[in-house]
Amino acid sequence: MKALSRSSSTASPARRARVAERATEGAQTLAPDMAGFRLLKLTNLMSRPFFGQFARQHALTLNEWRSIVVLSSRPGSAAQDVSAATGLHPMNISRAVIALRKRGLVEEARDPDNHRRMLLWLTRAGEDLFASIAPHSEAQNRRLFDVLSAEELASFTRTLEKLTARAEEITRDE
Repeated sequence: MKALSRSSSTASPARRARVAERATEGAQTLAPDMAGFRLLKLTNLMSRPFFGQFARQHALTLNEWRSIVVLSSRPGSAAQDVSAATGLHPMNISRAVIALRKRGLVEEARDPDNHRRMLLWLTRAGEDLFASIAPHSEAQNRRLFDVLSAEELASFTRTLEKLTARAEEITRDE
């Protein structure tokens, strides 16, 4: 298999021609400077401290942590609700919940209004784990956003809400 070129100067003439053609047609080439890619980078950078410190210390995956965060603020949620809140695929949430249940961090009970749904709560151990990690996550969040004015943060939040709604619409249609 041929290795991908690292720069346009080492790309084949045919590749350079395709990139130039797309640029003249106004099409945006998939690249790290695209807004969506930059959002992924921001998410990855913000997740690094979790992997560096908490994942190993608590034998916790990022999807398990995200599930704990949702259940801490929305006790009695179903796995589908956790999936909707995080944007993660339902199968990833299902795996996370199974692991958390096995470790005694989450408990479940049938929804009295819909016996097919299982509702989830953090156990005391799950609440304690959340309480030990959350202050670090909250401090990191404050450090990230303290560079923005209140007006910039409000504008950014509105933009995120708009983009999230659009992404949910797109994924519903697929």
